[in-house]
Parts: sequence; structure tokens; C-alpha cells
Amino acid sequence: MLNNQNLVRVVEHALPALSGSKVHYDADRNMLCTTSYTSAAGNIYYQGIRLSDRLVINVDLGQGYYYLFMNGLRLYCFDGSGKKLIGSRLYNCYSYSDYSASRESEEILFDYLKSQSGLIGATVGDNQLREFAHEMVADAMRNNVISIN
Repeated sequence: MLNNQNLVRVVEHALPALSGSKVHYDADRNMLCTTSYTSAAGNIYYQGIRLSDRLVINVDLGQGYYYLFMNGLRLYCFDGSGKKLIGSRLYNCYSYSDYSASRESEEILFDYLKSQSGLIGATVGDNQLREFAHEMVADAMRNNVISIN
């Protein structure tokens, strides 16, 4: 059983952009979400967070009149002493789905792992790297059902 207070501390420490933001669990989306704000145009913006013991997937979301858009995605890992940004992407009018967030996260992680394998001189096949990236992202996307008060 996760200690909710500790989870909030981990999220706020791992993602400095969230410091000072209240975080709550959205059961419909199965993700941690920051407090939202509404623009002058009536769109609602917030960050969605999914995490595992190795990865944090941080998505900038915007809810328009009809669609939920992914405006940006940042992927972090834990390196034993803190968080490390693996990669990020910005989007324009990219419809959000769990599938699109997973695929984009997998691509970021694959690119990172491929570059790291080249730096250390290790030969690892692309299929093996893609499968590993898929499993790591899937673990973060699953999230445990929790509530934070």
C-alpha cells in the first residue's frame, strides 16, 4: 500500500514544475493531475503524471470544447540520486489518448537508450530496445489506483 503523502513528496521532488501545485488522482484518466486553470478562451490546462519506480511520464494537457490535446510530454528517469530528463517533445493540436502518450514516450525512451548504448559501445538490437522501452512505459502507464488527499 502506497503512502499518499510520500507519493506527493516524490512527485513534487521529481517534477519541480509541479512544486506548489496540488496533485490529485483522477480515476477516470488513471493518472495524477495538477490543479487546472482556465484560459480566457475557456480551455482548461493541467499536467497529467504517470509513474513507476523508474520512469515519470509528465504530459501537458489542454481540454478544449470537444477534444483533449497533448501540448507537451516530458520523460524522466530516476538515477539513484534524483530525477533526470530523458527527453521531451512539444505538440500542436495533437489529440491525446493513452495510446498516443505511450507511443511518444516509447519513442523518446528508445532514442535515449539507443544513444546511450552507442556511447558505451554496447551493441543491442533495435527490436530488443523497443521491447524494453515498451515494457517500461507500460509499467508507468498502468499506475496503481490511489487517492491523494
